[in-house]
Amino acid sequence: MADINDSSLVFFMRATPGQWNYALSLYKEVLKLKAAKRTSKKGPEELINLDNWYQEQLKKTIHSRKDPHITHEELVQITKWKLIRGKFRPRLVDLVRINTETAVKQTSKKAFRKLPNVTSAITALTTLKGVGPATASAILTAAYPEQVAYMADESMLSTPGVEAIDYTLEEYLNYHEQIKTCCDRLNKKNPEGKWTPHKVELALWTHYLAREMNPSLLEEMPKAELDDSPATPNGKSNNHENDEQALADVPVKDQDANSEEPGEDSRDSKISSSDTAGTGLEKSEDSNLDSSLLSDGIEEKTNETELGVPEEPASKKLRVQ
Repeated sequence: MADINDSSLVFFMRATPGQWNYALSLYKEVLKLKAAKRTSKKGPEELINLDNWYQEQLKKTIHSRKDPHITHEELVQITKWKLIRGKFRPRLVDLVRINTETAVKQTSKKAFRKLPNVTSAITALTTLKGVGPATASAILTAAYPEQVAYMADESMLSTPGVEAIDYTLEEYLNYHEQIKTCCDRLNKKNPEGKWTPHKVELALWTHYLAREMNPSLLEEMPKAELDDSPATPNGKSNNHENDEQALADVPVKDQDANSEEPGEDSRDSKISSSDTAGTGLEKSEDSNLDSSLLSDGIEEKTNETELGVPEEPASKKLRVQ
């Protein structure tokens, strides 16, 4: 069983279904704390309103259409939600705006049809300008949360077996597989919980930020009998006697409660001059945006022939808080 002082990595492996439910129940409260830290002229309401739209309205809108798809404006709004919930980089929104209405509609239709093949769906979406695996996962999660988990920094850092925030398709698939395994385990223990990959990802995001921003929120976490078979990243039972042993063989990040925010100012940037010829953009293999933006990092663009905006790889020295 997880303890309130446990890292999110330990929570992932040892928390009971009741503790997962409790973490998920804190989502809106933790989101308000996150929103309150914003210094934008629009204030905290912008994130709260965008999140309500993303979590509660967008799926219904997408599936109200004969062929499920998103519109150009919805892609822009999803990108804003992603960046405001993480770290806002306005130039990425400008890049996403370059896509045409037709391209967004046709590409998203194609991607949605490819599910449950997540690899093919993400590959299709990353042909859009400014869309890498993380934004693609946000689009797919909005429409099919029962199949896909969003590639949130905090959720990835909370997942054993995910080495670092590396915004590649390969790393997303690794993360996604761990989330699915956890989802299956929770539903097996508590079928009434109706856990989905998106719910698991939200619970991890909430637990991570609750520990960081207001640990007292976790003080009411349910106490329960010890879970006699804590999970390992591959979903098999594990009889380790303590949390440290349970994590000993897992290739995870260093756990340091005082580490910096994930993905901040730690991404290298290099791209061939031929990829940015005529654009006036700085050289970077991770982005074709200007150097001030590149220092923060940006999502990888898998289609280099389109305008090539690679998704931001993070330093593997990121620490879990």
